[in-house]
Amino acid sequence: MLEHKGIRWGYVFLRSASYLGEEEAREIMVQAVEMFLVGEEERHIKGSGFDGRLYTEMRYEIIGELGGQRFDADLETPYGRDKASFLVSEQTRGLGGAISKN
Repeated sequence: MLEHKGIRWGYVFLRSASYLGEEEAREIMVQAVEMFLVGEEERHIKGSGFDGRLYTEMRYEIIGELGGQRFDADLETPYGRDKASFLVSEQTRGLGGAISKN
């Protein structure tokens, strides 16, 4: 998400799922960002080591001083059920920055 010169930019934070590898987590993260950009609330996701549902309730959540829209993934893996949560924080127009200390 980059937007100086027409590109949107931001950050994505993962609250880990134990059965996902780095590449699988990245695949789901990319889909969460795509959903954020178009305002999509739910989609079926499938990768080499998982199958499941990625969704958002359009809630803004905070980790420490950083916040963003929360996305959750309910997954089936070869090792059993798993979950992952992502916060997508767009920074293009200063949205989702640090929390005010006031």
